Amino acid sequence: MKINMKVAFIIAILIHAIILAVLLLRINLDKPSRPNLGKGDIMHATFVPPAKGKETGKASAKKSAPEPTVVIEDPKVKEEALKREQQAKELKQRMEQKKLEEQKKQADLALKKKKIEEEKKKLEEQKKKEEELKKKLEEEKKQKIEEEKKKKLEEQKKLEEKKKLEEKKKLEEQKKKAEEEKKKLEEKKKQEELAKKKAEAEAKAKAQAEAKAKAQAEANAKAQADSLEDDILGTADGDEKNGQGLGSGGSGGEAGYGDKVRGLIEQNWRIDPSMNGKRVVVTIKIDNNGMVTSQNCQGDEKVCASALESIVNVGMFPKPPSSCPECSNIKISMTPKL
Repeated sequence: MKINMKVAFIIAILIHAIILAVLLLRINLDKPSRPNLGKGDIMHATFVPPAKGKETGKASAKKSAPEPTVVIEDPKVKEEALKREQQAKELKQRMEQKKLEEQKKQADLALKKKKIEEEKKKLEEQKKKEEELKKKLEEEKKQKIEEEKKKKLEEQKKLEEKKKLEEKKKLEEQKKKAEEEKKKLEEKKKQEELAKKKAEAEAKAKAQAEAKAKAQAEANAKAQADSLEDDILGTADGDEKNGQGLGSGGSGGEAGYGDKVRGLIEQNWRIDPSMNGKRVVVTIKIDNNGMVTSQNCQGDEKVCASALESIVNVGMFPKPPSSCPECSNIKISMTPKL
């Protein structure tokens, strides 16, 4: 702990004053006994006055007045005086010793303080050096960070420029690819249009061919029907007026018309081995133009389906004889044979 020199000095004076007071209190303060005048020993004392200087002379340095010399002849009083003198001498020695100790202590304190100041100064200098070093390191670190930041920014800038160039190149490639795709699409569209035109032309030609074939088929069917009608009307067995005999199982009328109808159905009948020998009865209603208005079949389901399909495939039959009302309603018994 740092002690103020002034405070330390005051404390030292107080301590000395206390010690002096204690020593003085130890001196015998009893009133000395008066000598017996004429009854005891006689004390002789001689007083020596102080020396005086000359009036004409120069003022000399002021000297302390010499202590009066008292000659004590009484042993008791002499002993007390010697005792007091010894005590005063001892007190003085103790005070001087104490003073020397205090001076030594003050010197030690001053030396210690000096050392502390020197240590403090040394620490401050060291701290100052450390702060300067720290400041220097911080500046170097800051400079290094700035350089790294600058370097990083430059690298980032280069990367961005490279990225921009790559994006530009990519966009150009995409544009080129898009143009190529557009060109391909246009070419494809052109090919599709050509194919479409070609298909339309082929479809048109096919439709025309189909229409022509249909017209030809209709003409052939009509010619066949007319021929069949002529055959029916012109057969030796036929009777144009009565129209008797429409085939086996017929409802009446001539058998020639029923046989022709049966023959047309059988020509378009598709059968397989599973149908062999399975008899069915087919009923057909035909209008005056030879068109089938209704059809029915009784018997095996598969055989009936095939027979009715063959009637649909025929489409149009010869016109029934006008003289044969029964010819519009025909019942035919059919048995597939392989």
